[in-house]
Amino acid sequence: MAGSGEFVVGLDLGGTFLKYALGTLKGEIYHKGKKPSKGEESKEAIFGVIFEAIDECIAIAKENGGSVVAMGLGSPGAVHFDLGKLMGNTPNLPDWGDADVKGTIEQKYNIPIWADNDANVMTLAESRQGAAKGCEQVIAITLGTGIGGGIMVNNQIYRGTNYAGAELGHVSIDYNGRPCNCGGTGCVEQYASAPSMVRNFVEKLTKNSTPVPENVTTKTIFEMAAKGDKDALDTIDETCVTLGSALASIVNIFNPQMIVIGGGVADAGEEFMKQIFNVVKKRAISPALKGLKLVKAQLGNDAGMIGAMSLAAEMYEMKK
Repeated sequence: MAGSGEFVVGLDLGGTFLKYALGTLKGEIYHKGKKPSKGEESKEAIFGVIFEAIDECIAIAKENGGSVVAMGLGSPGAVHFDLGKLMGNTPNLPDWGDADVKGTIEQKYNIPIWADNDANVMTLAESRQGAAKGCEQVIAITLGTGIGGGIMVNNQIYRGTNYAGAELGHVSIDYNGRPCNCGGTGCVEQYASAPSMVRNFVEKLTKNSTPVPENVTTKTIFEMAAKGDKDALDTIDETCVTLGSALASIVNIFNPQMIVIGGGVADAGEEFMKQIFNVVKKRAISPALKGLKLVKAQLGNDAGMIGAMSLAAEMYEMKK
């Protein structure tokens, strides 16, 4: 690797940690690290952590006879892709709203950087190096505290007119349903995210006058389902129906080759994925189902920084 010349840096910013990697233009990771992101603190504090990570990567590139030629950053929230700037607020990073990622970092380093929404970056990673490698039409969805998503159309990330597209967690599955934080009603995030699953399960236990276990998580639900607990099994069935229904609508619109599911809830196993896919197959139109696959994401916690590296490399090659 020494003397290989051009390196890229990929940064994955979250509310708790900043994960980062130094790699080649072909996507091979040479060095990676993780630091507390100081997400609860000021913009300046968060940029301070980002600068530390970039300094570390630049030093390692230099030691190996090369230099950093481009950088990519995935961030929660809506990101104006052309300006490299946050649009509005991000709940897990209270002071990060409207952060000028491109302007602040390029002014300090004079190295081009591209910023994008973290779910878009994850989708790019899975399409370039993960479960959807070789597919040009991809729907990716992450199941965790919320539901995020990304869409690949003709091998390119679809961002929408105002860079606010692919909000797959906010597909409404019930127009008379639960109010959502986004201002909508009946969004799938209110039924199939991790907190929603837990709420649904606890409601069932309470209704049946069954003692509620301490610190219930989705893991608790899947463990109890494996032992045949009816409330846990019903909760999982309902989650699969709501998520599968939302995905069927998205399949009817975009007709993808593949649906990739990532995030903590997706670790539940093959049976869970199969149940979701059965609902999709039952509810989507048959031409859109031809050849469609639903698979688990492959890159796990590395997806954000791999996607950010891919973004940097592709944009750098395009601009050359």
